[in-house]
Amino acid sequence: MTSRDEYGHVSLAPSSVVGEYCVLGCPKESRLRTLSSDPGSASKGAPVHIGADCLLFHHVTVYEGVSIGAGCVLEDRVRLGYDTQVGPGTRLMYGAYVCDRVRIGRDTRIAGFVCDEAMIGDRASVMGDLVHEYTRPHEDWWRVDEAPPVIEADSVVGYGARIIGSVRIGPRSYVAAGAVVTRDVPPEHIVTGINQAVPAAQWPGRRLRGLITHWDRPSPHGPGVVDER
Repeated sequence: MTSRDEYGHVSLAPSSVVGEYCVLGCPKESRLRTLSSDPGSASKGAPVHIGADCLLFHHVTVYEGVSIGAGCVLEDRVRLGYDTQVGPGTRLMYGAYVCDRVRIGRDTRIAGFVCDEAMIGDRASVMGDLVHEYTRPHEDWWRVDEAPPVIEADSVVGYGARIIGSVRIGPRSYVAAGAVVTRDVPPEHIVTGINQAVPAAQWPGRRLRGLITHWDRPSPHGPGVVDER
């Protein structure tokens, strides 16, 4: 028996396209370790579901138990960890690294690093990194359970920004490129530097004025708040 025997079933809609050198249904580490220590006890991985009209470019890796909604685009070298759910219409950009058990809403854009169990609301953009605190590196890797960040609907995390630890970014907030956030951000705030949050209504700059005006319009989607953890 080889690791290939542990790959689960892949349900791929006929209208979806998969590029070259993609790996679908890749077994998670614990399953591979089971195979290594006791090949006879290995079981099939959880199935992968890929909805209609999806595009998976080249060198995409999708682990077992992943569900991808209709109309998603996964660009080259995207990685989706096991048991992750991706809502319809979402685009994962080149090299996006999404860890395990992540929940991603519909019509989102992901380009950075997303840690285990992070939650990203509808229409959000995450171009930076969502990471755990990692304050207990001296303890066992698998037994440390750290709460993940939550990015609520219609918010933006700019390129190079880092959201660290159990932080909630409220809906319709904007974390500027290169910012560092270690505490919660209320709805409709702009964050720069290190935890420097300003209400959007008081933002003096011109570059975000169009976005802030857009936020002020009545939303056809409702509040769009991510479910509580």
